[in-house]
Amino acid sequence: MKVYNSNSVLVAEGYLVPNPNFIPKGEYKATELDEYKRSVDFLITSCGNKYEVIFNKPVVLKETRSIKRIGSNERYAYLITEKALEGLKKTIYARL
Repeated sequence: MKVYNSNSVLVAEGYLVPNPNFIPKGEYKATELDEYKRSVDFLITSCGNKYEVIFNKPVVLKETRSIKRIGSNERYAYLITEKALEGLKKTIYARL
C-alpha cells in the first residue's frame, strides 16, 4: 500500500505480512488482560454520577438509596454513590 500527500508525492509505503498468531474472525482467545480481570476481587467503573462495582465472588450488599443492585442474580453488580463507595473502601481496608 502506498500513501501520497496532497502534492502526489509518495510519503509512505507499507506491506501486509502474515502473522502466525493471527486469530480468525469469530474466534475468541483470552488475553493476559482477560485472565487478570478474572483474578481480581472486584472492578469499579464510573457510570455517570455513580460508580458501578462488579464483584467476581458472591458479595451481597444491603440495598439503600445509595446502593442499588443491578443486573441478573448471577452477577454481583451494584450502582453506588461516591459517599457510599468511600464508606465501602473504609470497611474493606479495616478488614485487611
